[in-house]
Amino acid sequence: MTSEARGPLLYAYRPIPANPMTVAVLLIGLVVTFVIGPVAAGPEGLWPLGGLCFVPLALVLGAMAVFKPSPTFVFENGIEISLPLWRRILGQRRYYPWSEIRDVYPRSYEVAGSFLSPFASSAGTLVHTGIGLETNDGGRLLVRFTPGSIRAFRAESRGYLEAMLVIRHRFAQRQMPMVTTAKTFSDSQVLEMQAQAREPLVPITGVFLAFFLPPSIVAAILIALSVARLELSALILVVALALATLPPAASMVRTLRQSDRRNEILSELAKYQEHLRERAEAIRPPSEIAGVDLKQG
Repeated sequence: MTSEARGPLLYAYRPIPANPMTVAVLLIGLVVTFVIGPVAAGPEGLWPLGGLCFVPLALVLGAMAVFKPSPTFVFENGIEISLPLWRRILGQRRYYPWSEIRDVYPRSYEVAGSFLSPFASSAGTLVHTGIGLETNDGGRLLVRFTPGSIRAFRAESRGYLEAMLVIRHRFAQRQMPMVTTAKTFSDSQVLEMQAQAREPLVPITGVFLAFFLPPSIVAAILIALSVARLELSALILVVALALATLPPAASMVRTLRQSDRRNEILSELAKYQEHLRERAEAIRPPSEIAGVDLKQG
């Protein structure tokens, strides 16, 4: 689509090349590969194993390149959403005219990989606010604004605030609603949904059980082998490790599912609140709304 059809550029957002969780994994890989590896395994001749020790680090760097996001551009007549490199290579669509969008609202999303943390099960995963887009044919899109540093479990980044302000101003100028299909909730329903969103994803007792049980499983298997006077074979070791990973894996899967459910609740509430905000501003004088926008900017 030509730039004339898109209209003037209103806002541009260039996301960070990799989310904080990926950067954390990269740092761990660097320390293990170039510090711990040579010191601990070097004297035994187990480093660098003909370059094999560098494979995990190469995989992380490759994943960062494949998932590197593109910029997000807000135009007068549409929006070009950010996509990772692999989706751009496949030719997936990036630009959507506003005429094809029926709902624009704040939408919660989880920072990729944060559900792997045992603390996420009780305290909640790292949730940030992006812009949710729903197309006329029912498609759902998400524009992410993940900050470079995480300072809170739930946050609205500067990029999100600026982009949303620009989009709201654009729709207000044209007297067009941003949300057309919001569900209506009573005050009691809103309070109930907020209470559900604040609940721990998994009980803390379950978290401790899931992440402290694996050593006990391995120890029990070793004791059983000793009592039965059986040798520890590679097959038995693999089975023991597989059984030991089941509790934390189950906890992380449940955490992810509960996090998705909570994000849906938060997004529905945000969509409804966006609808209420528009309805409230519709009855206010235009000069008063413009004054508020100037103060926010």
